[in-house]
This record gives sequence, structure tokens and C-alpha cells, in this order.
Amino acid sequence: MRFFGSGTDALHAGALVSTIRLSLLLAVGLALLAAGPHAAFAQPQDTVRVAETVLAPSDSAAARQLLRADLGPTSHRWTRLQDSTQRFVAAKTVFQIARVAYPRAWSDSVLTFLREAGTRHPDPAVRAEFLFGGLQVASSAERDRGQEQFYERLTSEHGGSRYAKQARRLFAPGSQVQAGKPLPGFEIPKLSDSTDTYTKSDFEGQVFLIDVWGTWCGPCIRAMPHLHEVYREYGGEDFTILSVAMRDTREAVKRFRAHKWDMPWSHAFVPKGSNLQEKIRGRFDIRGLPATILVGPDGQILRVHRGVGSGKEMAQAVSEVLPQEPNPEEAPLEDTGSGAPHAQGSSPSL
Repeated sequence: MRFFGSGTDALHAGALVSTIRLSLLLAVGLALLAAGPHAAFAQPQDTVRVAETVLAPSDSAAARQLLRADLGPTSHRWTRLQDSTQRFVAAKTVFQIARVAYPRAWSDSVLTFLREAGTRHPDPAVRAEFLFGGLQVASSAERDRGQEQFYERLTSEHGGSRYAKQARRLFAPGSQVQAGKPLPGFEIPKLSDSTDTYTKSDFEGQVFLIDVWGTWCGPCIRAMPHLHEVYREYGGEDFTILSVAMRDTREAVKRFRAHKWDMPWSHAFVPKGSNLQEKIRGRFDIRGLPATILVGPDGQILRVHRGVGSGKEMAQAVSEVLPQEPNPEEAPLEDTGSGAPHAQGSSPSL
């Protein structure tokens, strides 16, 4: 176990952030996920300690009591934590406790808490953080109305905060790249041959996933297990993935595939700082990485996900679109000349 706080200040920044093994942070696309290194303590795995309370996965009642009382929506402890780190840790702490408190209805329960805290907490900085957390959860859970409400309150009441700026970049309404609209045409050089390109017509008749990523992007790397899993299950004639590397080098991408994750699907490469980079950013409405776009065989967009957690969300979306039995044949590999592919990667665990 790793836990939040020690001594009299249970939420002190000196011992923050850890994950319980329930993949609690995958469910939300948290753009400010990273927190600095913190002290680790020899405690049992799968538990979390908050406010001097140790919670195991089965301690639902204790976790619910914690969110109602000592760490309720108006608790002053959120201000202390927010002031000490400025790293989205208050909201992440809520996510962890709520995973224990409401294992079967996490999204709805945490949205209720964040909505109340984002409205009633006396500290405006804490309200802004919780509203942004609610926006992320609502987007990930596809609660469109809730997403609109969190976005409107955050940008109107806390317009100058960094959370509002991040929300405008990631969640501003009116995108032309969204479910139900046709995917814009594109022409992007292949990773293996800069003189050849991928175009939209290359994927006609297939469900395909555009994965815009970079070797430098932590959340992109954390999406790799999910992308590989869904490709192993469905990759073939009916489904494939096109990964588009941005702000990277060809050599870095090839090293990544040779030594970390093989990514045995199609790869395009957008040269860093090129005119094409800006063109693709605009064409696909790229507001940050990772960005994933699921496209149907008719060229219509089925799903769009941006930010942390997009790998898991898209894997789920693909399984809903292609519920048939997995293809028994291995999907073809792209010949990049970068060496033999690796069956598994060494991506950091989530």
C-alpha cells in the first residue's frame, strides 16, 4: 500500500498518490495525471490510507462514511491538500476513495460528489479542481449532459483558472471531429517509407482506430496494454489500428517498437515542426495526446476520446462495435525493418 499523508496531517503532500489495483485512474481521462515522486511505505497491497484510515477493497462502508464526514464536499482538508501540491491530487484522492466506496456505481457516485463539492466548497481553487475532475469523469462515462454542465460552470465561474484553460483546450464544444460525422480525408506519410502515405480510402470497409500518440507521452504509453489487447482480439480484415506519431522522430518510434511495445499494426509519422503537423492537428481536432478516433467501415466517426484513459475507453468501444468471436488468425504485421516484434512491452503499469 501507498498512502496519502502521515502524522497529524493525513493529506500532507510528502506521501501522496498511489493506485489501488482496481485501475481507478483508467476510468477517467485526467490530463494532469502526473504527480511527483513520494515516499513509499511497507503496507499491504490493494489498500489505500486516507485521513488516518486504511481502506481495503472490501471497506465500502468505511469509505462512504469518509466521503460523508471527514472528507466531505466542504472539508477544509481539500484546501490543505490543494495548496500543498497544486497537482490535481484532491480530485484523485476522491477517485480513490470512491472506488472503494462505490465499486459498482463509481461514475455516478463520484460525479455526484464532484458536482456538490464544485458548487459548495468555500475555496474557489478547490471548486475549480473538482469541476475539472467532474468534466473528465463525465466525458469518460459519456454523460453528455453532465459534461456540458461541468464545462459551463467551470469556464464561466473559474474562467481564469488553469483548469478552465485545460477544459477549453480539451473539451470545447463544436468540434467537427465527433461521433456521427464523417472522418475528414487525410494523407500521412508511412513510418516505414516517407515517400508512401496512408489515406482514408486505405481503410474503407474496415472498422479502424486512429491513435495519435508519441513516445514522449506518458498517457499514450499507458494506453498500450489496452490497444494491444483489443488488437489481439479483433485485429484482421474487420479491424485495424493506425497509429500516428506526432512531435517525435522516426528513430524514437522504431526504438520504442523494438524494445518496449511492438504495436503490430499500421504506422504513420508526422514530422515534428512541419506544416503537416499543424494541418493534421486541425484536421483531426487534436487538442492534446493521446487522441483516439474510432471510425466505421463507411467512414463515419463512431467514437472520439481524448486524454488519459482513452486507450481503455476505445478498447471497450471496439468490443461493443465488434462483439464477434476473436479472429483466430494472427493479424498481419507492418514491415518496418525495425527488427522482430516483441509480444509484450515494458510500459509502466497504471
